[in-house]
Amino acid sequence: MTKIEAVLFDFGHTLVDFARTEDALRDAYSIVRDRLAGWVTDRAPPEVDELVLRIAGAVDDMVGRSYMERRLEELDQVALFDEAFSAIGYRLPRDLLREVAEIDHDSFSRSLSAPRETMATLERLREMSLRLGLVSNVSLLPHKLREDVDALGIGRFMDTVAFSSEVGVRKPDPRIFVHALRGLGADPVHTVFVGDRVNDDVVGAQGVGMRTILTRQFRQEDPGDVRPDAIVDRLAEVPDVIASW
Repeated sequence: MTKIEAVLFDFGHTLVDFARTEDALRDAYSIVRDRLAGWVTDRAPPEVDELVLRIAGAVDDMVGRSYMERRLEELDQVALFDEAFSAIGYRLPRDLLREVAEIDHDSFSRSLSAPRETMATLERLREMSLRLGLVSNVSLLPHKLREDVDALGIGRFMDTVAFSSEVGVRKPDPRIFVHALRGLGADPVHTVFVGDRVNDDVVGAQGVGMRTILTRQFRQEDPGDVRPDAIVDRLAEVPDVIASW
């Protein structure tokens, strides 16, 4: 086997866990309601619970539907909020829609957690002189995601970060992998991809010539006929697998 020089990681349910709570959403949409009240003066804005249902719920449904349809083009987060607000009779300027998207994002940020072993694993891979990067399918605002990555302490390990909301396409589209590889200055035959999704992560990365490790720490997908180069139960196993290659 050729020498491994770089490792690319999926983000959610690979490096971090997340589960956005109802309390976090209500806190965020309490702020959104105040913004609406300041913008639209001829009527009272919907109550917080209705905003959570009609706005956050609608945006989540649109994103979820696009994944079920296996769409590879990433959605525009601000446009999604525009559509959701239009459905309840609000035509808001783009700068206010973007602010709402940022407020909504903060409720997601509160749900993110990076286990200690994630940091220990990244540290060990750095000690092995490997270049590291991140490739994530996510419709959220990329500048807010970068803030999350840095706040969690993960950003200091990363030589490149590629979010589908920034690149424009989702895994398993080869273009997002090629974009990240260019950011690393790495050849795919010398790069490993680590992720929890069989199709998006394993099949997609193998399609551009990378070796793959399927992780089951936060989510367990049956690989079926797909053959990852390795399967691990914990992220902490990744350095030993790479060292064995």
